[in-house]
This record gives sequence, C-alpha cells and structure tokens, in this order.
Amino acid sequence: MKFVKKDEWFRFRDGQGNLIERKTEVRVDPLTGETSRIIFDPGIKFTPPDFTRAAEETGGARCPFCPENLYKMTPVFQEEIAEQGRIIQGEAVVFPNLFPYSKHNGVVVLSKKHYLRLEEMTVPLIKDGLAAAQAYVQRIVETDKDVRYASINWNYLPYSGGSILHPHLQVAASDSPTNYQALINEKIKGFNSEKDYFTDLYEKEKSLGERWIGEIGNAAWMHAYSPKGQNDFLAIFPEKYSLDDIVEQDWIHFAQGLQAVFAALTDQGFASFNMMLTVPTEASAKQSIHVRLIPRFTIGMMDTSDINYFQALHQEPLTYKIPEEVAEKAREHFSNL
Repeated sequence: MKFVKKDEWFRFRDGQGNLIERKTEVRVDPLTGETSRIIFDPGIKFTPPDFTRAAEETGGARCPFCPENLYKMTPVFQEEIAEQGRIIQGEAVVFPNLFPYSKHNGVVVLSKKHYLRLEEMTVPLIKDGLAAAQAYVQRIVETDKDVRYASINWNYLPYSGGSILHPHLQVAASDSPTNYQALINEKIKGFNSEKDYFTDLYEKEKSLGERWIGEIGNAAWMHAYSPKGQNDFLAIFPEKYSLDDIVEQDWIHFAQGLQAVFAALTDQGFASFNMMLTVPTEASAKQSIHVRLIPRFTIGMMDTSDINYFQALHQEPLTYKIPEEVAEKAREHFSNL
C-alpha cells in the first residue's frame, strides 16, 4: 500500500512584477490509482445555510414524508419484501422510491421532524434509519438472487442534490454496479492481502496516525488520502463483509462517530453532505463495509456550485482542505465522545 503524491508549481507575476508561486498537490488513491488535487486555498470561508424558512414553506401538509402524509402519499412494497407494505424501525420508515435509480430503490424517512440541523441528528435516529435500511437490503438479497451490488446513501439538504428537505436515506440494489462499485471490486481482486484491502487500510492509517480520527467498537474513522471533496471522511467496519455481520451495537457506534464528523463539518461552515455506504452482497468479493462522506456547499454571493468542469467532466476531485489538517480537527471531536 503506497501513498503517492506529486507537487506541481505554477509561477507567474502580479501587476507590480512580484513573483507568485502556487502549488497543486496531486495525490494518488492507494487502491484505484485515481488522482485528486489539493489546490491553493485563498482563505475561503463557508457559511452554513439556514433552511428554517424553507422548512416552514415545505413542511407539514406540503411534504409527503411528514407524519400527516407519510402513510397516505407514499407507495408500498410487494408482500415478499414487507408483509405490511413498509419496513418500520423506531421513527424510520422504508418504502419504494417513486422515481427509482436502480432495480431496487427504497426511501428511508428518518424522523417525524421536517428539518433537522446536523447537531440535532441523534444516535437513535441514525441507528434506526440504518437498521431499517439494513433490513430492506437483507430482504432484497433473500428474494432476488440476481442482486450483486447494494448501497445505503444520504443526500442531506438541497446542496447535496436532495429534492425534499425532510431527512431521508436512499437504498439502492441492482444486478449492475455503479462505476465506483465496479472499480473498487476490480482493484480489490488484484490486491494481495491476508484479510482485505479496507481492513489493511484501517490498520495502516491507524498506525500512521496522520489521517486517523478514531474508532468506537467496530466502526473506525479516518480521512481519505486522495479525497473526493473538501473533506472525505472514510469509515470502515474491519472484517465485516456483509450486512449480516452488522449488529445493532455497530450502528450505535457508527452513529456516535458520525456525530463527531458532523461537529467537524459544522466547525468548517458545512451543513450539507453526500454519504455512501457500500454493501458487499457476494462473499467472494471479501470487501469490508466502508462509508465515504463529503460535504456539499456553494461559493460566494452568486451561490456558485462546488462542482465545476474538473469534477463533472474530467472526474478529478478538487479540495482546498489538506486531509491531515481536517483529520486533526475531527480527532478533537472524536476524543470528546
């Protein structure tokens, strides 16, 4: 496992003839070989958005996920998935996505409240949502033997691409992998390990300490070496190879770590994020369950998108944030748990 990087320097002069140097650090993902770039930070400050007014305008009778509408406006699964039509765990309710992205696509409403800030995301709420998503994936795998790829995903707030403010997850399962799933599976097959790549990565990052954040129980957190966003938090369940290996206490420990990550995001002015938990469904893949989480935001008075041609078309992530510095800040919150 190698952590490779290359520095590139752009030299030019300002209007008074003074030399200016700007560094771009190109980092290589130790598994996939993909690169990402740490670019010059001009001192950009991020301000977390407040969606209180939007919540007032879109909640209650106007929201299909709010309690008064949830069981009237949302569809139901066929009986082989859920005898009562939906899967319920605590406040979490799972039902079919009316506009699916995949062969199987469920929505998990997390809370009765229409709008929650990051600091309002409780451990029971997160735990129940993930446990409900887990139950849905397990039912899919039992009833559809062709499914090979699954994921639990979270678009939080509109900057993330979420079209409904009400807190919810999405679960996708299919015979066909996403590009990320296909690439990871391909590279893992060529990785020489007695355990598996992500368990090796967990052990390596823990020993180095540079990007290590902390662990609770079977859920370990670190920052990705070659990030896919301004932060790229990586959680690994070492040697947990399927959702059948995950018990309720694991979700509790994961949720506790996630609260520390949320606090680190808030410190930096971020409030919105995308999260992906990849779920191996084939034992032959021998891939520990892992999670990636990146913040989403806009820049400047024009609310400029955080994604430009470099990310959208060149598929090359950019970040102003240095992974080791982000991890150091996140460790402070993790140590308070």
